[in-house]
Amino acid sequence: MVGTRVHWTGALAGSAVLAGALWTPAVGQETVLPEGRWAPVAVRAPAGAQAGRLSQVERRDQAGGALFRAGPARLVLPAVPADVPRRTMTGMAGGVPASRAVGRVFFTDAASGRRSSCSASVVASDSGNLLLTAGHCVYSRGWHRDWIFVPSYDQGKRPFGVWRAEWFVTPSRWITHGRPEDDVAFVKVASSGGVRILDRVGGNGIRPGAATGRRRTVLGYPFLPPYRGDRQHYCEGVTRSEGRRMRMACRLTTGASGGPWLDSYDRSTGFGYIGGVTTNTDLANTTLWSPLLGGDVWTLYRYADQLR
Repeated sequence: MVGTRVHWTGALAGSAVLAGALWTPAVGQETVLPEGRWAPVAVRAPAGAQAGRLSQVERRDQAGGALFRAGPARLVLPAVPADVPRRTMTGMAGGVPASRAVGRVFFTDAASGRRSSCSASVVASDSGNLLLTAGHCVYSRGWHRDWIFVPSYDQGKRPFGVWRAEWFVTPSRWITHGRPEDDVAFVKVASSGGVRILDRVGGNGIRPGAATGRRRTVLGYPFLPPYRGDRQHYCEGVTRSEGRRMRMACRLTTGASGGPWLDSYDRSTGFGYIGGVTTNTDLANTTLWSPLLGGDVWTLYRYADQLR
């Protein structure tokens, strides 16, 4: 919408360039990904005093580009654990059970140095430790540090534990330009006690594309009034395309950033197919936006999933 003022629904996004050259992976005989593709930048998740050094670490593709030559996946199915009866889920406003694959993120903001929060969701993957969130939930004028994920966080309760970030992967264009259409990130978390997060809580599938006219369920942890960030909330509506983004009427506020936009959300299990991710809202908190997740998202997905 022309002239609409917006604000980020998590940590504020910046446009500072990451020091050093950004890596662009090879595709076949090419040395640069074609225009319009998301070239991934990966860093080890910073922790405390080491943040300044670790934030400059970049990971090269050890597979020699084979990861990107493979044909794009069309669909990733949700992974639903066998023990997923409704009684294992915590509550959510509106009478809909919370999804155990969606949680609240806590981190130290790179720009302000203060603790902040976003939302994120577990994605079904081979590694079993992959999350999807917004780009500004990992990078905003620097890489956020001390990043943890608490699935199904509920009024201070952590029913499925705390999971620590190991890798951040976001489009290079998000680092260099900070544009909302590139505001996406995958996060690789560490296993906990030898258990993968996918095996602990399950994960949503991915089904990108077809933004216009689709009915979706948005989940997240807004913390500005009338919300407090202590419970999972949702809204449902029909998406509309807007350039390289999509929008939906929704009154969730700051803190909902990184929450999934789910197709075919099953209220009985709390799982669906991710087709978008919350990035920002208007100042009146009436509309949410998401980047259009097209085929380029598989570049980030595959690259993040193979990091060790």
